[in-house]
Amino acid sequence: MALHNLKIIIVDGGRAGSYKSKNAGGENNDGEKKDYKNTPLYKMMHAKEIIKNKVQSGMTPATVFAMDMGIRVASQLIKQTANYYISDIGRKNGDSNYQALINRQLEVVSEPLSVIGSALSGAAAGSMFGPIGAGIGAVIGTVSSSISLGFKYAERQRDYQHEMFKQNTSQVYNLSRANYSALTGRVR
Repeated sequence: MALHNLKIIIVDGGRAGSYKSKNAGGENNDGEKKDYKNTPLYKMMHAKEIIKNKVQSGMTPATVFAMDMGIRVASQLIKQTANYYISDIGRKNGDSNYQALINRQLEVVSEPLSVIGSALSGAAAGSMFGPIGAGIGAVIGTVSSSISLGFKYAERQRDYQHEMFKQNTSQVYNLSRANYSALTGRVR
């Protein structure tokens, strides 16, 4: 029976590379750890956190909180005030079609602004990867917003076609009823 030496290595907390072994073939230093937070993949996966940290780095937590709440309250006040006054124009004039025209004019203004906002948001998110990343982010933001608008208008077109079909069918039915009544002298 042969006796073999058994070597037991205990690793602190499972951190590989944090121990030294004479027989391991090389030495690992604790100081040689890679900083994974500076890699592009980490930045992409934690974009919101990185942007937030860069913005907040020069501010106190109280200032950040106050600024965030101020922006939220101001934007809510502006949106609700505009909605309150704009949604009442048709009722004041007694014309619901006029209200629909105003809503459409607001859409004409807000939709391009939405696409521009998406492009800027994408560029801001991609800017952590440099100018090329900002360009790619802007393109992706624009495409995403454009796809959303495209489906919105496709659905509107489908609804319009359905309404036209119902109106045409109703018109044909009423005309055939009127012709039948004229031929027979009876009103149905």
